[in-house]
Order: sequence, then structure tokens, then C-alpha cells
Amino acid sequence: MWLRSAFNLIPTLSIIGNVSKSTGILILNGENDSLTPVQQAFLLQQRLTEVNHPDHTLITYPNLGHVFYPSSQWSTGFGPIQRYVLADIYSWLEAHSGLSHSYVITTTASTMGANTSSLNTNTTSASSSSRR
Repeated sequence: MWLRSAFNLIPTLSIIGNVSKSTGILILNGENDSLTPVQQAFLLQQRLTEVNHPDHTLITYPNLGHVFYPSSQWSTGFGPIQRYVLADIYSWLEAHSGLSHSYVITTTASTMGANTSSLNTNTTSASSSSRR
């Protein structure tokens, strides 16, 4: 499956060099995504690094599937997007918009313990983070 995914991505990866250097790119992928394997996100990040794109961020989410809902590696769960994923999107958009509004998510203690990590955005080099 991975090899097939890599071959399918080759035409897409070849156009990455045409993306304006002033365009920020946010890549999100559930590590249990059975429709878009997380390896494709890593290939995209690698290509962006190869073409020296200055502003790209990759965030992977363990135990989440294609719709950013808890899923196993073998079956996709369906439900609302997890709030911490939405918070990461909001934080990235806020950082790239020039606006400075605060956004706070309230969660229960049990949820916080399972889902904590930082959004790693770097506007001068490639970055990657994983939500745990």
C-alpha cells in the first residue's frame, strides 16, 4: 500500500516547487488514516524541504483517522473532529494571519492528559510535530 501511495503522489510532488514561497502550508494527518497514509504527509514535507519552501508545518495525530476522529489502523471511525485538532488549525491560521485573538479550549482533565503537544510552526525552516 505504501509503495502504491508513493507512486500516486509523484505527479503531485513534482508541482510543489511551483508553490509561492510566501504561501504557508499546513499539513495535518491522522497516523491511523487508512485513506491517506501518513507516509504521504512525510513525503510532502520532504519535498517541501528539498525545494527550500520556507513555511511549512506538519502535524501528525496518533490514534486519529482520516476525519481526525479516534480510529484504529484498520477501520475509520466517524464523528466530530477532535477539538485539539481544531485548536491546532486555529493557532496556525492565527499565526499566519497577523491577527492576535485568543482562543481557549476547555477540556476535561482526562482528555488533556491523553492529548497534549505543541503546535510547532517555524517560518524559516521545515517543522514537524506529533500530537500525543
